[in-house]
Amino acid sequence: TPNWIEPGSAQCFFPRVKAGELTYGCLPVCDYYGEVNPACLLVWGHNPVVSGADCESQFRVKDSIKKGSKMIVVDPRKTYMAEKAEVWLQIRPGTDDALALSILHVIIFEKLYDQEFVDNWTHGFAELKDRVEKFTPEWASQITWVPTEKIRQAARLFATLKPAVLEWGVALEQTPNAFQTVRAIAMLP
Repeated sequence: TPNWIEPGSAQCFFPRVKAGELTYGCLPVCDYYGEVNPACLLVWGHNPVVSGADCESQFRVKDSIKKGSKMIVVDPRKTYMAEKAEVWLQIRPGTDDALALSILHVIIFEKLYDQEFVDNWTHGFAELKDRVEKFTPEWASQITWVPTEKIRQAARLFATLKPAVLEWGVALEQTPNAFQTVRAIAMLP
């Protein structure tokens, strides 16, 4: 059941695993070993150049950047990753849900998504579209303190550069609404 959460498993990794399973059937991870370098990295709640569960992502992320990957970094702090990013979304801590919903709004209402994929491989897209209609970048900017145009820029970059990957981390799971937060972010790819 996706409803089982407890201290110890709920605060680290488990919300991302469950959100991945519910959204994709598994937890997706970035493929830095393939022949195609990611064109865009969405780095959210994670600082992979200094930490990584697999003790290897630090090197792979740096190599990916050297090979030309563009980055969008969501972090309240100006980290090394934020300095290297095309777009740094300096978010107000704890408002990640609002940012994710507004990015989804831009991708859906500007029709930046893969229509054929949505038609053939997704369930519930019409309901998602209805749900995020009111969550505009203007709405999110008031909550997140991220400028409206930066939200639009990040959404457009992530949706149009292919392949784009989500590099997310434990910071997302340190909030009271962790599971819903990672579920919203999981829908972006």
